[in-house]
Amino acid sequence: MIKNKELVTSHFGYWPEFSDGKIDRLVFDKTGTIELVIRYIDSEKQKSAHIGLRFSSVSDVILTELRSENVIDSLLISGETSHNISIEACYGVDGSFMCKDIEVLYVNA
Repeated sequence: MIKNKELVTSHFGYWPEFSDGKIDRLVFDKTGTIELVIRYIDSEKQKSAHIGLRFSSVSDVILTELRSENVIDSLLISGETSHNISIEACYGVDGSFMCKDIEVLYVNA
């Protein structure tokens, strides 16, 4: 379950895979937290937003190719109690990790 998921679904009308989303911020905290800020644009609906996501109790982190610009092909989330997060890159950061909790921090249009 993604806490505050409705912030994203009410803005876009669905939960996106974040295709062509730009990672504006990626923070990996030693407390076991990853925060992502993704600039996502749905050109068909002519909507865009900065979306803040927090992944808590993170483990098994494998992230490669971090660059000054990072564009997502897809951000895939699977699992119910323990989540497998997979970042597939168009350009830049690519990889995966596990987490216990996912929270949408904000959606800024």
